[in-house]
Amino acid sequence: MPSPDSAQRQLEARQRRLQDSPRYRAGQFRNTHDVGMLKNPMTLAMATDFALGGAKRRPAHVLPVVADTLAQLAVPPRTGLRVTWLSHSTVLIELDGMRLLTDPVWGNRASPLSFAGPQRFHPMPLQLAELGRIDAIVLSHDHYDHLCAETWRRLALGACPGWSGRVVTALGVGAHLQALGIPAAQISELDWGEGVRIGEVELVATPAQHFSGRGVMDRNQTLWMGVAMRGPHHSVFFSGDTGPTAEHADIGASLGPFDVALFEIGAWHAAWGGIHLGPHGAFEAFARMRARTLLPVHWSTFDLGLHPWQQPGEDLFQLAQANGASVWFPQIGQPLEIGDVAMEPWWRPLAER
Repeated sequence: MPSPDSAQRQLEARQRRLQDSPRYRAGQFRNTHDVGMLKNPMTLAMATDFALGGAKRRPAHVLPVVADTLAQLAVPPRTGLRVTWLSHSTVLIELDGMRLLTDPVWGNRASPLSFAGPQRFHPMPLQLAELGRIDAIVLSHDHYDHLCAETWRRLALGACPGWSGRVVTALGVGAHLQALGIPAAQISELDWGEGVRIGEVELVATPAQHFSGRGVMDRNQTLWMGVAMRGPHHSVFFSGDTGPTAEHADIGASLGPFDVALFEIGAWHAAWGGIHLGPHGAFEAFARMRARTLLPVHWSTFDLGLHPWQQPGEDLFQLAQANGASVWFPQIGQPLEIGDVAMEPWWRPLAER
């Protein structure tokens, strides 16, 4: 445990970094562009969708996951890049010898409460103890469906023996992790444009159009980010949570080309268009970035939106087919590598039950 004086110095240093950020103005972090949704989050259309669509927002049965994920991951990637979508925005990325994990959520609910809040649709394909070596965890922002307190407490207690302890996250988020037992020395907090190296892989924080906060009093007191992951031979982009922004073209031009881009497609509503992409926004961002393959994330795990649970995947599937785009639709827990094809709409039989 750090001494009181040491803890105070860490707090002061973190606060100075926040205040020195170009993103931090008038006591809050700000997006590059204004997001008007936050001023009026409950429109009449949203209220109607909420009242009438509840039965469709959750699948009728627990969603299945790939049964042999662990066995498949026991074989090294043949191409040097393998991506395994484990749930929501939790993805295992094996990139040029490094193993990275994004936004780990093993908890049953995306909520501050253990007994209430959005409950997951499926079990995790792997347990924390089965992950093997993890060179770093990448945490995009502090919302409950991305920063799961239960998961981080378990990590702090050694639930993932292969994890190095290294965390890469956005400015200010480290304070949450320290409160959950992660030592400050293991946490790298980044502003947009800043980067760190994990072995031969460079991680660069990129702009996102979103917001932050875990309660009513801490709105936008921590930063949010996407992450460009660049190895000597391959590269991956992880959007975190974001709305549409022309900055995705800039990211592709300056940090790409990306072999795979992970864009969020779920928990979407037209009234939230400034802070979430939805399937159409994700497809446009993917085209703007000029990545080679799109892997959709942030859907079919929690009821966080006002749409039928399978709709984001179905809409993106239709777009991919109409445009002949390279889009992966893996089953939950299905490892994929460059050159693989995963274009089956696996959710259709489940949605029809």
